[in-house]
Amino acid sequence: MTKAVTHSSLDYTIARITNPTDKPATGRIKTGPLGHDTIGSAMTRADIAASLVSQLTDTRYRRAMHAISN
Repeated sequence: MTKAVTHSSLDYTIARITNPTDKPATGRIKTGPLGHDTIGSAMTRADIAASLVSQLTDTRYRRAMHAISN
């Protein structure tokens, strides 16, 4: 699926999330390349939603894949 998206002419953002939790939102969102040492392994579902909504207008990760965590 990733190959189909990345080889298309679409503007895309692929956010990688490894361990969603049901904890309350923290408001702390870390983003960066997968394997970068500032990215953790867990993120609250509320912060995932906030991050994804903010990326609707943020072009920083257009045509990119990144990890997000708390």
